[in-house]
Amino acid sequence: MAGAFRRRRTTPEEAAHAAETNAPSSASAPATGFEASLSAADQAELETLLAATDSATGTFDAAKALRAGASEQAVADYATSYEAAGQNVTGLVETVRAQTSEAGERVAAAASSCTGDRGYTGFYGWGWQWALNSCDTDLLMAALAGGGGAVAAVGGVISAAGVTAPAGAVTAAAGGLVAAGAGIVGICKAASYEKKAIYLNAFVTGGVGCWGQ
Repeated sequence: MAGAFRRRRTTPEEAAHAAETNAPSSASAPATGFEASLSAADQAELETLLAATDSATGTFDAAKALRAGASEQAVADYATSYEAAGQNVTGLVETVRAQTSEAGERVAAAASSCTGDRGYTGFYGWGWQWALNSCDTDLLMAALAGGGGAVAAVGGVISAAGVTAPAGAVTAAAGGLVAAGAGIVGICKAASYEKKAIYLNAFVTGGVGCWGQ
């Protein structure tokens, strides 16, 4: 099992063992996580986008996010990622969609046929975990490949892939990924020889890790 980890206090073996227990999501999972990798402004904006996302229906209300103060570019990037990852977007007018950044445009271009498992697998004590299929993995790498709009675009991919994940887990994962860059995802994708899909971990101690499915 191959993995790549950043700024963590547990060993890879401990994290792997915790994830492989397949324990159910903890009812006591913290609502928020380590988010210091995001600026206060980026964190607040991502939280606004997540607050406009209905996890029960898998729908992002762009108009609601705009009314709550999110910028047009952030709304466009999040919506582009969320939609490309197979979820629903409402209230996105063309004038706002036109504000999509380079990161958002790369995400839209990365959508393709998908292999691998997908979904929020739960909270495991050391942090939160998502299964990202091959499409989600490619979308994530596209969002992280430089240029503006990465935070919203990354948040859209993670939120769409695991609609039951708490908002704080999404912000923790997005912050860690933006800090780590696309390389960590590429290493884990390469370790998934057939599926080209990954497990993404956001640690309560800070940072992110992953391994191939």
